Amino acid sequence: MSRLYSWSRFTGRILAAAAGIEGPPTKLTFVVTKRCYSRCTYCDIWKVKDTPGGLDRELTLDEVKAIAAANPFLQWIDFTGGEPTDRPDFVQVIQAFAEVCPELLLIHFPTNGLATARLCEAVGQLRRTVRARLIVSVSIDGPPDLNDRLRGVRNDFAHAIDTFAAVRTEIGAENAYIGMTLHGHKASCGRTTTELVEDTFAAVNTALGQRKQSAITRATLHLNIPHLSPHFYGNPASQGADGFGGEAHRKEIAAALRVATVKSTTGSSVAMRAIERVYRAEAARYLATGRTRIVCSALLSTAYLSETGQVYPCTIWDKPLGNIRDTGYALMPIIEKSRRDGVRRAVAAGQCPNCWTPCEAYPSIMASPLRSALASLRRD
Repeated sequence: MSRLYSWSRFTGRILAAAAGIEGPPTKLTFVVTKRCYSRCTYCDIWKVKDTPGGLDRELTLDEVKAIAAANPFLQWIDFTGGEPTDRPDFVQVIQAFAEVCPELLLIHFPTNGLATARLCEAVGQLRRTVRARLIVSVSIDGPPDLNDRLRGVRNDFAHAIDTFAAVRTEIGAENAYIGMTLHGHKASCGRTTTELVEDTFAAVNTALGQRKQSAITRATLHLNIPHLSPHFYGNPASQGADGFGGEAHRKEIAAALRVATVKSTTGSSVAMRAIERVYRAEAARYLATGRTRIVCSALLSTAYLSETGQVYPCTIWDKPLGNIRDTGYALMPIIEKSRRDGVRRAVAAGQCPNCWTPCEAYPSIMASPLRSALASLRRD
């Protein structure tokens, strides 16, 4: 099957979702494991591995292969965690989908970057054996001092830079990103959020220069906003009421996003810059109002699968819909039932927790071309 045909099908399915046509989802967010050796202050995923039986119900490789075979329509998969590469058979997990999903175009996974050699080996194997475009995001949450404190690992920043530099060399600069989440914890360090973003950008480029690597552009630094999720992050108790450091910090994050938008003028395709602009504009709106102008595409063009086989509407809404182990590993029986039960209508009407995570935001932007175009023209 030609790549051109697959991309045309991808575009057609996105446009169908924009028209409200309920077909198979294009994108799957798949939590492959809750293993993680970071100790982040804003996320409790890393505690699961230390809980008796906490990892016992994770899907096996044979089950993953059955899931892939039962859902060959997927074109975009986010393999996440935990630290996804802490799963020993992580490469085989991705290869299982690549082998039976003929139109698979995009594969993305985030990483804490702690195990540079293992990451490079996995990326190298995937680059040689998988035709889909491979995108990797390395998590860095501030300049070295703050990053190491937030992520709970000594020299975490240095490890992440080593991994980013190696991965970028392996798969190309256009496929390697740095993900920075603007958590409320950052407000306690005596710097504004905008200053922290600028300090992080400078620190990354200084560290890359020390490793004889070229500097990143602004487009390489993706800024996320914090969220709470009992079933994903397991962080409600640790984050307080809403995951932010109060109204003042919300305004700081919005200001940092505006500055980043102005400065991000090169370093990626026109399409990606446009999508990122909408993401940041709507993130600022979400921070101010708790909502965005973009209708979420959860259970329309996207689905979420947990490490235990449980399906949820998305990464944030803690509403279990059914377990894939009970449907012969097929997603559609669960998704179609949730649509009949009105869960998709509730999402479209904003009768859910309301969020603006990249997992849902990017496909939602693509599935709302008119609203996204209007949002990209706004200067507020």
